[in-house]
Amino acid sequence: MNIIAHELKAHGTVVRTQTSDQAFADVRLYLGVESINPDRSDLLYLTDDASQVPQGSRGGINLIYIGTPERPSVSGASCSFVGDMDLFEALTFLQDVFLAYSEWEEAMDASCLANEGIQRLLDLSEPFLANNTVVVDPALKLLAHTTGIECDDPITVELINHGYHTEENIRKFKLNKRFAPWATQNGFIVNDTRRICKYTTIVYSFKTRDSFSIILIMMCNHIDPAPYLFDIFSILIRRVAHYVEREYPEGKPSGSSVDSFLRDLIEGHINTHATIMERCEFAGIPYEAQFCLFHIDSSSNSAPTPRLLADVAREVAPAKALIVKQAVVVLCFNCANSSCPKHCRDGACPQGCNSVSNRLSSLLARYGMVCGRSSTFTTLDQARGAYLQARAAERIGVGLSDSENAAHASRAALRRRPQLPGIFPFDLYYFDHLINVSGDEGIELLHMTNAYRTLKRIAEQDERMNTDNYEFLFHYLANERRASVVAEKLPMHRNNVKYRIDRIEKTFGIDTSDAETRRDLTFAYAIDNAIIMPAAPQRDAR
Repeated sequence: MNIIAHELKAHGTVVRTQTSDQAFADVRLYLGVESINPDRSDLLYLTDDASQVPQGSRGGINLIYIGTPERPSVSGASCSFVGDMDLFEALTFLQDVFLAYSEWEEAMDASCLANEGIQRLLDLSEPFLANNTVVVDPALKLLAHTTGIECDDPITVELINHGYHTEENIRKFKLNKRFAPWATQNGFIVNDTRRICKYTTIVYSFKTRDSFSIILIMMCNHIDPAPYLFDIFSILIRRVAHYVEREYPEGKPSGSSVDSFLRDLIEGHINTHATIMERCEFAGIPYEAQFCLFHIDSSSNSAPTPRLLADVAREVAPAKALIVKQAVVVLCFNCANSSCPKHCRDGACPQGCNSVSNRLSSLLARYGMVCGRSSTFTTLDQARGAYLQARAAERIGVGLSDSENAAHASRAALRRRPQLPGIFPFDLYYFDHLINVSGDEGIELLHMTNAYRTLKRIAEQDERMNTDNYEFLFHYLANERRASVVAEKLPMHRNNVKYRIDRIEKTFGIDTSDAETRRDLTFAYAIDNAIIMPAAPQRDAR
């Protein structure tokens, strides 16, 4: 009825005399009680006979009274209309309105059956929406937008141009506490503060158990919020729900189509280039980019995994987050500059962005958790290897973070803590991984090498004589025997560096000028500094 009243207002004056907002399927003339179809409560009737309205109203029918200037309205009608149309003209006009809306709904239903996607739904809806409308996923990636409706809001224009909300926009949403209403409030959320968008916005978010999945945002840049506008928006929303129920089932805010694709990659179920490319296009993920992957094991944390996933998904947007077994896995591919050689390895993005690593580090600190990070990779067919890297790095990070294990870790190992708390890059701990996968027998064999036994003798002498030759030799080798650099690191006078190394070489029978000796000693230090983890229960590599 809100839509009907709005359409009639373009041709005259409408008076709503009843507050009910029933939905109707068609409109007909009221020609007395005998013209009423008793099996159709969804029909709307028109009459210009004021004397018939009270009887019709008491009979449980819905009437629109086409009035005159002398008698513009009657109390028993659902609404009354006075304008430039008589009864039959109003009937023809409303039949055209009903036809237009029914054809719109039928076209959307057919599109859903043909699986043409949300963008097609918005294309079909543009003549009815009037305002610019966008649809985003839980990572605030753009899924669809009204391409034919003018838009001059900077935030929305930036979203359309980038394909996702930028980090600065996400920061604004957080500062203005937008995420909480999207995840918790039911129904439409109207925001007229204009603190972010220059217009009033109407938001509808599909809820999951702990967060939200798809969000529809109507920017009221042409038509201000009105009851009929909400009804039109609702017609579209009912069709979008078709995709939400399929792609974003309960507890999976990142979306099942993306989840299944990335899980298939990680588990090695798809490995051909053509298949991966096809799935990339469907899931909206590039095949080639600056990728890295994070692994966060939630099995030992009190927070429910879906809740952790929801928080991670919001924090790392527009990177993808999903659940694999009892872990949250993040695939990042949103480096601001694909040619950047650093790729956030030091935490601070050279482009001035707040990197995913930085954001994850802050979130993990709140949860008291750690995660592993893979090496950077450039094509998605490497995703499985990256997943195994990140999982291995996390296990080493857990061991190093544990107070009991950390107490037994060497000083050198502790110096290798990552710059970002809670995030353990595989590139920093790959040797520790190699040592751990070699098993107890392999570690025993490595401890029997001449270079390792030499280091052990040096360390034992340091213990007895309160010296630091073990540490000195480490820095001497690590800094390529450059006396000035070693002196600055320790610190000591550079003239003493030559004296110290000569004494160590003579005492322990080594020659650091020999390349093979240096290699063997460096390798022995790596063995000694490795974080040896207790044997873990065998887990399915998938």
